[in-house]
Amino acid sequence: NQVKFIIYKIHILFNDIFCDIMNLNKTKTRINRFDNLKGLAIFLIVFGHMAFTTKFLSVNFFHNFVFIFHLAIFFFVAGYFSKIDLKQPIKIFKRIMIPYVVVTIVFWIFYLPFGKPSAAIFIYPTYALWFLLALFFMKMALPILDRLKYPILISFIIAIFFGFIKYPGDILGLSRTFSFLPVFLTGFYYNEYKVRFEEKYSQISLYLKNNKVIFLISLIVFSLSILVAYYIPLRIIMMRLPYHDSYLISLNLRALIIVLGIMITLILNRFMTNNECFLTKWGRNSMAIYILHIFFIVLLKKFTKSFLYGQGEIFALLFTFILSILIVTILSMDWISEYFNKIMDFFANLIFNES
Repeated sequence: NQVKFIIYKIHILFNDIFCDIMNLNKTKTRINRFDNLKGLAIFLIVFGHMAFTTKFLSVNFFHNFVFIFHLAIFFFVAGYFSKIDLKQPIKIFKRIMIPYVVVTIVFWIFYLPFGKPSAAIFIYPTYALWFLLALFFMKMALPILDRLKYPILISFIIAIFFGFIKYPGDILGLSRTFSFLPVFLTGFYYNEYKVRFEEKYSQISLYLKNNKVIFLISLIVFSLSILVAYYIPLRIIMMRLPYHDSYLISLNLRALIIVLGIMITLILNRFMTNNECFLTKWGRNSMAIYILHIFFIVLLKKFTKSFLYGQGEIFALLFTFILSILIVTILSMDWISEYFNKIMDFFANLIFNES
């Protein structure tokens, strides 16, 4: 009995040590680089939406430019951290669909004094909330997509040909859901495909690690993006609606925009620091920032547009930039994210068991 007791104590000791190690590992799993990427992306999203408050050419150019890749970063990171298991559908519904429904209703009520919101609030996503709906569809479809032999290639083909399908308005955010699906899958398969590529094309892989080569590729990609931002209308860059003219040109432009979004995201991922900085906090609290900033934008669109028209173009650009930083900094406060998550958890727990 004494021996059994000693063995039992040793078992408990090692079990506690193992649990401590596991908990320690869990605290180290967060990668600052991805939070920093999301932090950059959420600032660009707020800045892009703020640009709607002015019609100056320079502000619109920056607006078009960031729209090429800011959401691509989010979808890439979302794909990178996505999983396939039996518990995921419930988690996805609680973390994405519940906020989509709750915030859509709140925004519809909030918008009443400023205009007549759509009655089909869940069919035609309100303002920026289409992102949640798109992310929900992507994550829920991931087990099926993972069974495909060439998931990224197939999703890319679907993305560019979906523009030929005519449908009323931005229904369910479907056009952008399919358009960003290749980006999402690139993030999901990133580590796996990277290992395969390095094993199969070791010489090319070494060549691509050369900083001069990366710089040349980056120069080409960003130069193309600048040209697209300057010459291509925002309605095409947003990939929001079906093609309505010059189908062949529209198809190739959509393909180019998707590729540029992926390339810029991979370049930023390559150079983004893994050190904790101001972007890290923005990225960690990016969900609350993304959802709550739309209420700021509605107010600002009503009260700043006339003010900015009376100012110079440089002032409008600086004003938009500084105000975007202020909005992101305020909404990135930890207590705001904590209360936002608690509210969403409250509604989720009304439907699902807490376990």
